[in-house]
Amino acid sequence: MIYSIILYVVGLLLLVVGIAIWGGKTELIHDYHRKNVTDHKNYGKAMGKSVFIMGISLCAGATIPILAEELLWLGTVVFLVGFIAMLIRIYFIQKKYNGGMFR
Repeated sequence: MIYSIILYVVGLLLLVVGIAIWGGKTELIHDYHRKNVTDHKNYGKAMGKSVFIMGISLCAGATIPILAEELLWLGTVVFLVGFIAMLIRIYFIQKKYNGGMFR
């Protein structure tokens, strides 16, 4: 149960941060990740969606074990798939808008 509570808290935090970034608050992203970005509006939308996706996967991963405790493994898989999808999206977003991850 504590596993689900932690995932919900972090997931809701990521949902709020994702919505804020999606809405244009790109200053929530560290300076060196947006140093060479010229299109802040579309960059913010893309990054915000990625963070939002991670928040959704955390909340979904937390819900599954609550519904059926023996499916804790499935909740973990949902979390990991969302995490990997977010990392891949962020890599391509950084490559497109910033020229790379750490440029």
